[in-house]
Amino acid sequence: MRALVTGGAGFIGGHLVEKLVERSWDVIVFDNFERASLETLRALPPEAELRRIDVRDLDSMKKYVDDVDVIFHLAALTDVVESEAKRDEYWSVNVLGTENVLKVARDLGAKLVFTSSAAVYGELDEAAREDLKPNPISFYGVTKLEGEKLCRRYREEYGVDVVVLRLFNVFGERARGGVVKIFLERAREGKPLIIYGDGEAVRDFIYVRDVVEAFLRASREGRAFGEVINIGSGKPVKIRELAEFISAISGVKIEHVEGRSEEILFSLANISKAKNILNWTPKVELFEWIKAQLK
Repeated sequence: MRALVTGGAGFIGGHLVEKLVERSWDVIVFDNFERASLETLRALPPEAELRRIDVRDLDSMKKYVDDVDVIFHLAALTDVVESEAKRDEYWSVNVLGTENVLKVARDLGAKLVFTSSAAVYGELDEAAREDLKPNPISFYGVTKLEGEKLCRRYREEYGVDVVVLRLFNVFGERARGGVVKIFLERAREGKPLIIYGDGEAVRDFIYVRDVVEAFLRASREGRAFGEVINIGSGKPVKIRELAEFISAISGVKIEHVEGRSEEILFSLANISKAKNILNWTPKVELFEWIKAQLK
C-alpha cells in the first residue's frame, strides 16, 4: 500500500508516518516544515519520502505524487487564538489547501482520510454525537467545518471515498502544545500550574497513538467512507482534576488566573460510532500515561 501524508512532519502526522512504515506501507510526506519540530523530524523513519510542499501549491502536489492508495490529510493551522488574528492565512491553508488535496484524491482515485476537529461543535452541554448541528465559536473551527463541507461535496459530485475524523484533545509524546504538555513541562521545571478561570472546563483527552490506529482503521474500513466519526476517549476530565493530579505527583502548586473568553467550557465525545464502524476503542488512559511520564 502507498500513502501520502500531508502535514507528516507534525505531531500527529509524524506518529502516523512511523506506524505506516512499521506496517510496510510506502509513504510520501508533504509538509512545508514551517511548524515542524526537530524532535518530530528526527523521529521520522528514513524509509519515508519527504517533500517540502505546501498544500496551497496544487501544481507541486500533482508533480510529486502520481500513484497512492490513501491520502491522510493532516496539514493545517490549528491555533484557536491565532486563527482570529490570521483569518486569511487560516482560510487559505485549512480550506483552500483541503480542496487542493481533494482534487489530488479525485484525480488519482485515492481514498482520503480528513482530519477535522471537535472545534466544529462549539460549546456543548452533553457528549457530542456526530449528528449534532455544528456551531463553531472560533475561526479555526469554522475552517474545519468548511473542510468537512468540501469533503462531502467531493464525495457527492466526484465519488471521492472520504472519511472525516473529528479529533478531540490529542496528547502524547512529541506534542507541541496543549494543556497536558504545558502542565507536564511546568511540573518538571518546578513551576506552578496555571489554570484559567475556575478549572471546571471539561475536556476529552485522547492519546496520539490511539488516534493513529483510528486513522489506519478508517482508511481500510469500507463502511467508514462518507461518514463523520468522533475520535476521543469518551471520558470527561476537568482541567482542575488534571492539575490536581499532576500537582499531587510533582508537588508543584496550582495558580488560578482570569479566564479566557474564547475557551470552550464543555467538550466531550460520544465515540459509539467509532466503536461500531471502526471497531476501535482507545487503549491508553490519560492519568496512567501522565504517571509514567513523571516517574
